[in-house]
Amino acid sequence: MEPELRTWVEISRAQIADNYRAVRELVGPAVEVAAVVKADAYGHGAVEVARVLEAEGARWLAVSTVEEGVALRQAGIGARILVMADNLPFTRQALLDYELTPVVHSLSDLHELDHWLDARNAALPYHLKVDTGMGRLGVLEQASEIATAVLTTRRLRLEGVMSHLASAADYGSPQTDQQIRRFNELLDSLDKAGIRPRFRHLASTIPIAYGRRDAWYDMVRPGHALYGYVSPTRGP
Repeated sequence: MEPELRTWVEISRAQIADNYRAVRELVGPAVEVAAVVKADAYGHGAVEVARVLEAEGARWLAVSTVEEGVALRQAGIGARILVMADNLPFTRQALLDYELTPVVHSLSDLHELDHWLDARNAALPYHLKVDTGMGRLGVLEQASEIATAVLTTRRLRLEGVMSHLASAADYGSPQTDQQIRRFNELLDSLDKAGIRPRFRHLASTIPIAYGRRDAWYDMVRPGHALYGYVSPTRGP
């Protein structure tokens, strides 16, 4: 006799669609929305959620790993897919085969991936993540070194520059302002070197929900907001 199920979760496709539309309307047409569906859409079912979002017009989805991106492609998802965390040698072929856009976190990875592509006469767009203060993933070198690395790649095309805010919900901390300032300084330096990426992105759910417009730039990355959750802010 199978045990009786006493708990379950009901997920509303209509509510997820409505949440996406709310983000889309809030940031306006000039800001792209990369809907985060990593970790199986936070347990909500990445394929189903991606289908809902794509039906709502989502042009970008964001995942953590190449494997997650491949699963979406195999399910028929056609939106651009940004792979935010995974950049391992054995996943490189899948980036090409499934038209996934990698996020590169170090200059050594940048050069290695570029050489790998050159050997195969292939090319890829990519986003470069810089560490502006979170201390998790991202390039740590000075702007001049970053610019040199970007300009000397042969097969990689810089499409975006991104970072992640560590204390966005803590309005008593100066860290968010410091990170935004560092990000802007880097972007200014790259611009002077002739590097002008199409997308600049820093904001996840909190800076979107609480209207921190100086962190929106050209793209935002809502995660929890799509699933009906926004963390409370903390003050001084």
